[in-house]
Amino acid sequence: KAVALRELAARHGAELADCVAIGDGANDLDMIDAAGLGIAFNAKPVVAARADASVTGRLDAALALMGLAAPA
Repeated sequence: KAVALRELAARHGAELADCVAIGDGANDLDMIDAAGLGIAFNAKPVVAARADASVTGRLDAALALMGLAAPA
């Protein structure tokens, strides 16, 4: 997943620091670490501890962490 994030960022001319990654399990840790903002969603404790932020319940709650409003 981290490889895919890096490839997508490069393809779109984006810096990894400007990327957001959201995951829930240990297989997402490299991706979360690589992104400028790593968000744990309904995540295992090890993932929540490593992520920059953690969201439970609704995924659209992550929008506020990016300075965006959830759709009405």
